[in-house]
Amino acid sequence: MATEALTHLRTRFGSSESFTYEQAGRVLREHDIESVLVDDLLETLLLRGYLYEVGDNLRITD
Repeated sequence: MATEALTHLRTRFGSSESFTYEQAGRVLREHDIESVLVDDLLETLLLRGYLYEVGDNLRITD
């Protein structure tokens, strides 16, 4: 499911574009990912190195 979430985020945000947790959650919910899973999926993507934090924003790793 984390791979699916990453695909949705990559479709919406480019690798040079930063976005908030709220924006990421909105994108995932638009793709029928349950709200209760969004935070866990974002944390998983961060821990696996697919996303990284810049201040209060997220970016997709190249």
